[in-house]
Amino acid sequence: MLNINNISSGYGKKQVLFDVSLTVNSGDVILLSGGNGSGKSTLLKCIYKLLPLWSGCIRYREHDIVNDKPSDLIHNGIVYIPQKDFYFENLTVFENLRISGNMLPAKTLNLRISDVADQIGLKAMLNRKPFDLSGGERKLLAFGMGLIHKPKLLLFDEPFSGIDNKNTVKLLQLLKDKFISENNGLIIVDHTNEANHLHNRKIKMKLGKISANSDE
Repeated sequence: MLNINNISSGYGKKQVLFDVSLTVNSGDVILLSGGNGSGKSTLLKCIYKLLPLWSGCIRYREHDIVNDKPSDLIHNGIVYIPQKDFYFENLTVFENLRISGNMLPAKTLNLRISDVADQIGLKAMLNRKPFDLSGGERKLLAFGMGLIHKPKLLLFDEPFSGIDNKNTVKLLQLLKDKFISENNGLIIVDHTNEANHLHNRKIKMKLGKISANSDE
């Protein structure tokens, strides 16, 4: 599905990733672990083309995505959900879902909004704005925005950070039932240990390199 071959990148002149290689197959649920500054979130941003590659290449379904934009990746089935600020605070839940799916035909989009809102349990909150939601509900909204396009590969940065136990359990179940069960790929960064209930592979990063790779 995804082949990362010897990529290096960073911010400005500061190098963060050093010759990282990784293969993601359909059905892989990969937990990226490691301390702060080890390169986990940077790796997700590089895959999603939010940071330029300094060297190396990334291929998705045999296609070199080096020149692709995030909108191209969404169209081809890759979605990235950052740790914070994935939604628009001044828009309603419905408007956020609509904007996230703006590349879909109108009729398809309306059906997807209804379906996704029902799946994430926010159908009764479509007219609310994010600041009227709990932290867990905002995280569910972010996940719903990612689901709109029915991605095949999801890059999820700290999905369980700052949310209560009730919504943690709900998000875990949604990931299992609505995404993982369909043999999709998932790369997740998590410091809470909740992803231990999900992953079948664990990648440990240290100082911008992969230091351990295990199947579980």
